[in-house]
Amino acid sequence: MMDPEPTVPIPPQRIMVIGQGRLIDVVRRALDDVGARVIHLRSPNDREIRRTLTDDVDAVVVISRDDRVALRLALVVEGVRPGVRLIVTIYNRDLGTQVRRAVGNVRVMSMADIVAPALAGPCLGEHLIAVSRSDAGPRGVRASAHGPQLAPLESTGSRLVGRMLANVASLLHPFETSAKTLLIGLLGFVVVLLTDAVVVGVTLHETPIEALYLATRAIVTVGPNLAIEEGPAWLRLFSSVTMIAALAFTAVFTAGLINRMIDRRMVAIVGRRSMPRRDHVVVVGLGQVGLRLCLMLRELGVPVVAIERDPEADNLARAKQYQVPVVIGGGNSRNVLRRMSLERARALAAVTSDEIENISTVVAALAIREDLPTLLRAGSGDVTDESRALFSIGTVRDVYIIGGTLLAAAALGSQASEAFVHDDIVYVTGLDGAVQPFAEHAGGMRAPAS
Repeated sequence: MMDPEPTVPIPPQRIMVIGQGRLIDVVRRALDDVGARVIHLRSPNDREIRRTLTDDVDAVVVISRDDRVALRLALVVEGVRPGVRLIVTIYNRDLGTQVRRAVGNVRVMSMADIVAPALAGPCLGEHLIAVSRSDAGPRGVRASAHGPQLAPLESTGSRLVGRMLANVASLLHPFETSAKTLLIGLLGFVVVLLTDAVVVGVTLHETPIEALYLATRAIVTVGPNLAIEEGPAWLRLFSSVTMIAALAFTAVFTAGLINRMIDRRMVAIVGRRSMPRRDHVVVVGLGQVGLRLCLMLRELGVPVVAIERDPEADNLARAKQYQVPVVIGGGNSRNVLRRMSLERARALAAVTSDEIENISTVVAALAIREDLPTLLRAGSGDVTDESRALFSIGTVRDVYIIGGTLLAAAALGSQASEAFVHDDIVYVTGLDGAVQPFAEHAGGMRAPAS
């Protein structure tokens, strides 16, 4: 019997990581855990990249908060090593499309797109770990005895009916002061007109159409109403009062209309940008992650409203373009939160880049409604763990661990686009829908790319 041929050990992949910060640290640690050899350049110039990017480097990961910096570094890497596996983080989708056209082997990824499914799951229900997107439609990730598994998402109801009900609720309970002024003026004028028409019709025995016509002429002062002038004295007095009341309500309506035209309106009276009042999710923080979360929830048919502290935030214009209602104010302010109809909300997600503000927002929201499902975006973890030890702060998601681990998988050659954390284990969802811990998923990708 012949001895089996000795197996040749597969050398670990060599991954170059460019950038600095918490996300880079997670990527490096994840790669180290699966045996990859990491070369880290914090803020290299072109010469340093040329010297370090040798032929034995299997992949390059470029991470930067500035899309322009990420673009420049990606082009430098492509110029030095054409065809090398390249992963670059770019938030702007239009810019990302242009990068893909210019560099054929690049994979453009966005932290906001990576973590949005993991944040959206708990917003839909506390039993959901994350949401998984596929060609067959979105699915939920649920915990089971055999680990996290994909399952169909529960229907949120008819979107058309939901939008109609939301518009009715917005009309009956307008959010902005200018909208309330406009509605009060309009409803007041209509009530005065109809009341005058009824009184004129009954008193002078006119048909409903003729009575409405006479009341309208009198209220808008188009011409004298001879029938009223020849009627009883009390009718002339009543008509005088209604004309004054109509004039006052007209002034109120005009003031509201002018305010709506002059002020920057982030919440509409009707339409997709109207303020939801039931089964909605309140997203505090309209940064990259917050906007992507709002858009994903909207795609799933869930009403959403965002709160942003900075009135000059870059994403305000994008939110208006995407028809997302936005309230300017502090998410940790009880006065602001009380106006969000939290008593009928589905959940609140605090996803600003400031971990302390996220914790204070959740605490303020739970003070208004103790059973409100809450989601908190964490970063460092230390402050969150201390706060969790003192009181319940809902579901916590460390976006750096989720995003950094998926970037590490992409650096090893994985095409997976989703990751989430369950029981302190990071799971990755492959293109085939298989859900695996990152270490198992990366086990078959340690060999260098051919």
